[in-house]
Amino acid sequence: MTRTSMTGASAVTPVPDVADALVDQQKIFPYLTYSDAPAAIEWLCRVFGFELANSYTVADGRIAHAALCHEGLYVMLSSEMEQLGNCAPDGEARPTSRVHIHVRDVEAHYERALLEGATIVQGMQDHFWGLRSYHALDSEGYRWSFCQRVREVPREVVERQLSAW
Repeated sequence: MTRTSMTGASAVTPVPDVADALVDQQKIFPYLTYSDAPAAIEWLCRVFGFELANSYTVADGRIAHAALCHEGLYVMLSSEMEQLGNCAPDGEARPTSRVHIHVRDVEAHYERALLEGATIVQGMQDHFWGLRSYHALDSEGYRWSFCQRVREVPREVVERQLSAW
């Protein structure tokens, strides 16, 4: 495998390789598998504002591993690779998970996603637990939610509201 910054596949400039520092900052990493990881990287950077931290390709151009950064937090991904046991979703099943990210300005993030043509599956909403959020599908159907805390809500209030659901 070789290290690449996806030159030629994307106009994205890699952020400094911080692999060692990642383990100190973040202990859990979403890890997604895509049928076309190079295209997914370009899409995630363009539409959701990620930056490519690092990427390793195999001889046929598939991505063996990549790390993307958004406001200091990382998501990892790869191409489908039998050697790693990684398979992309087939689009047949209902989503059973999503990647949930807190951002500094959820409205600006939402506007960017809309302008870039993201499929919005839940528009901007204010929630009684104090978050404003929206959900979108990425280029291969993974569900992402982006949110921002807009007010502090006491735990008792949230629990009371939840009991009424």
